[in-house]
Amino acid sequence: MSEYKIVKLDGGHAFSLEGRAMNVSNEPMDHVTFLDQYEISTADLSEYNVMVVTDFIDQEHLYEHKQVIENFLNEGKIIIANTHIFRPWLPGAGLFMPKEIKSHADYVMEPAAEGTFYDGVDMMELTYRKGVSGFYARGSHPVVNKESEIVLQYTDGTPIVFIDRTATKGTVVAASCRDFLTYATGENSTQLIAPQFSAWLDQELLRLKEGSER
Repeated sequence: MSEYKIVKLDGGHAFSLEGRAMNVSNEPMDHVTFLDQYEISTADLSEYNVMVVTDFIDQEHLYEHKQVIENFLNEGKIIIANTHIFRPWLPGAGLFMPKEIKSHADYVMEPAAEGTFYDGVDMMELTYRKGVSGFYARGSHPVVNKESEIVLQYTDGTPIVFIDRTATKGTVVAASCRDFLTYATGENSTQLIAPQFSAWLDQELLRLKEGSER
């Protein structure tokens, strides 16, 4: 049985349909509860242990209610930020910086370590989509804490996805890339991301639980 109980802030943008994921088949995400982004300050978040924030979110509103984010994390929970952060609402992550490029090859990525949720994913299939380079990621967030674990990076070492476990009592996944949970279908290796990430969530929640009981 899964440990995670996910709430995803719904930005109400054109790339979602009735709370569905933007993936190949646009299948419903039955394991995710969608919450209107403007209800974050009034909703009861106690039953959830993972919050997902994606692109097109109102970051001015998140910044105004950043204490809700910090409180959620300090309860030993996880926040996933698949977006370009331009206001300091997320502990442990710097503000987004676009990738400086001279060639489409500058967007090529590589795993920063083995045994992550990118295992088995062909980096060329992730970098290019329908001939477009940089569809998955086009920039980065500076790592604030040197203890952060870098998961995915450009080939020049610039981080794309990193995990911070020191800024709060919870875990932050800062990712300047597309929503992990939408990479669940398709005909290439990128469909491995969503299930492997879900498995990682379970492991991380168990780690946080064990740490809080010590």
